Amino acid sequence: MVAQKYVTAIGMIIIAVLAFVVGLYASPYVLRSLGVPEDPVWNNIVSTGIIRVGTEPGWPPYEFLNETTNEIIGFEVELMEMIADKLNLTVDWRDTAFDDIITSVQSGKLDLGVSGFSVTPERLEVVQFTMHHSITEGQIIMNKTRRDNKGITMLTSLENLTALNLHVGVQVGTTQESELLDTIPSGLVHSYSDYVDALTAMKTGLIDCVYAETPITSNWILEAEQQGEPPLVVIFRRPYWPVAFVAHKDAHILVAKINGALAEIIASGELDALKQKWKC
Repeated sequence: MVAQKYVTAIGMIIIAVLAFVVGLYASPYVLRSLGVPEDPVWNNIVSTGIIRVGTEPGWPPYEFLNETTNEIIGFEVELMEMIADKLNLTVDWRDTAFDDIITSVQSGKLDLGVSGFSVTPERLEVVQFTMHHSITEGQIIMNKTRRDNKGITMLTSLENLTALNLHVGVQVGTTQESELLDTIPSGLVHSYSDYVDALTAMKTGLIDCVYAETPITSNWILEAEQQGEPPLVVIFRRPYWPVAFVAHKDAHILVAKINGALAEIIASGELDALKQKWKC
């Protein structure tokens, strides 16, 4: 029932997003003919040739810091750069706390949010999204030895966390944090400023597990294996939300332009190649 519920929800959101795209993709002239106000976000971008994009580089392989160059790299970073090239724009990457990105887009400090954002009904009330580029899977991961010692196999729901008295880590402002606070006692939920801290807390035994989503969880599991650390395993999984870029409610032309560029990238096979490169 849980899986069916979320598959249905995801389907509804995808349909809504695609319908929105079809309505906007034609051109800015169509928007004006329909009486839609001009897009102040796009007007500013055109005047400067620069698009200000906020991201938190702690979400590999979507976005993270290259330790050698200190540059922000990753799947979504490269995808956004490809889109910007098609639109003849330069990306001004802004390292921004995840919990501040949406409010910064709303206030106009940022033109776009690119940080593994799930398209949820709650967020659609305050911002709009571009066409999605991925659909993820929600996962709870745990140290294998700790799992075995507690006799845990696979959880069937988030409510199982309460019955097993498992302390779970999440990042502030994420969909996972909201879900857990709505489902289990707040005392079992440990919110961190970023997922790196949550992962460290789990590895050092301060908490039992971490709730995040693919491909980030997959990256953590692989990284632990490659570095010879104690193995991490998945103890819960479920279908999750589409992932897209965040824009201001009034940024209709910007969203349409990005969707057009993204459609070309999908049709050319470049998106699939990018996902293979970054193991997404």
